[in-house]
Amino acid sequence: MCAVKLPIALLLLGLLLTACGGETNPSAPASSPAATKAPDEAATLNAIRSISEAQATYFTINRRYALTFDELLESRLLSSEPSSAETGYEFKLRPAADAQTYKLSVIPGSPSTTAAVRYFFLDQTRVLREETGKEATADSPPVK
Repeated sequence: MCAVKLPIALLLLGLLLTACGGETNPSAPASSPAATKAPDEAATLNAIRSISEAQATYFTINRRYALTFDELLESRLLSSEPSSAETGYEFKLRPAADAQTYKLSVIPGSPSTTAAVRYFFLDQTRVLREETGKEATADSPPVK
């Protein structure tokens, strides 16, 4: 009987220690590194270029554009989904319902720096467009 009680006691002790080990440090900063990353235009432009090439290839193969970044990843046309943690920008892919067109909006992830940084826009025309201090659209000037 004692042989059964010891393993049960050890199991309960292990569960108790595991539950206590999940506490967070209340003095740790509340913001994540992604929220505070300064916009990195070079990394962002590389990511946009990769997305443009991936979408063009996906269209050639499938006769439609990818609806999500996951489709481009699963097709091995993108190695990773662009993230604000790496670039300081948020990437929003918006395909048309028929997937014959798409829009990619790229906006700075940190609202405190938006007045001085560029916003980008790309669609199936593969013309990269930009605005400074406001969201870029299909009517924005092309990047030079």
